[in-house]
Amino acid sequence: MARVEIRFPKNVLFICDSVVRITDLSAAMHLGFDSLVGIVNDASARFFRRIGLARDSFDGVNTIFADLSVVYRSEAHHGDILHIEVAAGDLDKKRLDLLFRVSRRESGREVALAQIGVLFFDYRRRKVVEIPEAVRRSLAGGNRRSNT
Repeated sequence: MARVEIRFPKNVLFICDSVVRITDLSAAMHLGFDSLVGIVNDASARFFRRIGLARDSFDGVNTIFADLSVVYRSEAHHGDILHIEVAAGDLDKKRLDLLFRVSRRESGREVALAQIGVLFFDYRRRKVVEIPEAVRRSLAGGNRRSNT
């Protein structure tokens, strides 16, 4: 099976931190894969909120996470502060890729890279629609940083 490769771009749009909770640990006492997915999901919600867009409704259009890829690089442990950088990857008419670089804040050591394929869906019409213009404008707006 081919190994997943994620290339994190230079233009970071958003930064936040998250603490590894005791409930985030696997049986081996390091950050569990399932908890990392939850942390990335939380960072995506914080990113959308920071750029002023409710993730669950852009003028009647909702987001659908169509796919997720994760490459694990190293362990994180209870109490570690994870530094999460968010960037936009490929962007076309109807799809946007959000990329995440997760590192331990204290050491800078990379914990994981993740990529989420985001689609926009109109539930009234029951179909995938073009990326809303407000989203495109926000992505072109430059760096946005937050620790919230």
